[in-house]
This record gives sequence, C-alpha cells and structure tokens, in this order.
Amino acid sequence: MKFDSNRAWADAMASVRANREVLLALGGVFFLLPTLLSTVFLTDLQTQMMESMSANKPQVLNRLMTDNMGLLLGFGLGGMLAQMIGYLSVTALISDRGRPTVGESIGRGLRALPSLFAVAVVGFLATVLATVALSMLIVGLFTLVGAGDAGGILAVVVLLFALTYASVKFSLIVPVIVNEGVGNPINAMARSWKLTRHNSLRLFGFYTLLMLGYFAIALVSTFILVGPVMLVLGQGNVAVLVMGLVSGAIGAVASIVLAAVFSETHDQLAGNAPESVASTFD
Repeated sequence: MKFDSNRAWADAMASVRANREVLLALGGVFFLLPTLLSTVFLTDLQTQMMESMSANKPQVLNRLMTDNMGLLLGFGLGGMLAQMIGYLSVTALISDRGRPTVGESIGRGLRALPSLFAVAVVGFLATVLATVALSMLIVGLFTLVGAGDAGGILAVVVLLFALTYASVKFSLIVPVIVNEGVGNPINAMARSWKLTRHNSLRLFGFYTLLMLGYFAIALVSTFILVGPVMLVLGQGNVAVLVMGLVSGAIGAVASIVLAAVFSETHDQLAGNAPESVASTFD
C-alpha cells in the first residue's frame, strides 16, 4: 500500500480533536509533569550549567555533571519511563474507537510497557554492536591505506544514515504493540519493518517535515515567551523555570501529535483505516 501523508495527518488531527480532553490529561501527566518536576528540582543545577556554558568553562560543566550524575540519571530515566507509558497510553486511547477513560488507557499502556522496554533494550544493544562493528571495519580498512581520519568521518556518516533508516523502519513499533497486541520485541520490530516496506522514503520525508515544523514552532515560542523573561531577569532561576514550562508544554503537545501520527500511519499501512474498510464493501 502506498503511504498517503496527507491522509495520515488529517486522520491524526481528527483523532486528537475528538479526544482532546482526555489527551490533555494524559499529556499533562506523562509529558508535561516530568519536565516540570525535573525543572523545579534541578533549577539551581541547570542554572549553574548554563552559566558555565556561557562563560566557556568546560571544566566547571564537567565537574557539575560528574558530581550530580546520580540525580541527572534518576530524573532522566524517570522521565523516559513516564514518556514511554505516555506514548503507549495515548496510542491506546486513539486506537480505541470506544472512547476509553484515562484510567483504561493508562492500564493498556502499563500492560504494554514491558514489551516496549524490551524493544528499547534490544535496540540499545543493537546500536552499540553496530557502532562498534562499523567503526572497527571502516576505520580499520582506511587505516591500512593511511587514511584513518577519513575512515572515522565515513564511519560516523554511515552510522547516522543507518540509525536514521532504522528509526523510520521501526517507527510503528508502539502501535504494533498496542493495536496488534504483539508482545515479543523481535516480532514487534519485524512487523514494523514489514509495514513500512516500500514506503521508507515517503515516511522519511513526512517525519522530516514534522520535525522541522516542531523545531520552528519551538524556536518561535521560546523566543516570544522566554526571550523577554531572560532579557529582564537574565539567566537566573526564574528564566530556567519559564523555559522548562514552555518547553514542557510544547513537548507535551508534540508528543501527543506524534503518537497520533504513528497510530494513524499504522492503521493506514495495516489496512485498518476507515477508508480501507469501506472499500472492501464497495
């Protein structure tokens, strides 16, 4: 099936509008709240890090990160876990035409969490192994002809290309796990790969446009809302709090939209979209 980006976007926006009240609740709990909590508890640390970067003091920045590694990892892993549950819950809500409650959507998200966590572990290990293998192979070959530096650059380019391609091929893993009930991480990855077959370039272009749109909105919003605060108060705690609130709100909306896009893209490529069902009876 040929992927139709216009239809995927229209269906995603229709799903978001139809469930906006419940989606706002899910977005606030799993996307906005973790960002606000990390901002509140790490305001002083983030302020010091920003000041060290502005003063071009990498030694101070490295010391701050080393001394607070446990705190940073704790909030980082906690935020990642909350976002994983959020993506699963939003996908469960959007894919269920029976309009489930917040609790029901979260319940489905929690049941699917072990599968997504296993996918993350497999993906991380595969990325590490691919990085080591590609680096050793390419850099080793180029070193033999006395061009080790060029080999290092080529290895980075090849790795970035491979990671980008893999991110497109595995972009439908969450709806595969939630909508199709595929619990085995390898099977979920294989199913996403199969669904995106013959549509990788179209999906890459679509995702790239979404990413550029997000960056543009985030940049303009930050400039308009955070810029005046920083001009008046400087790079202090208040500026960090405002930046955290703005970035958290933008990130929450973007995450909801992205989950909706992936869900509707999955429905379209899997043949579950309303148009596909209707055409069966025409």
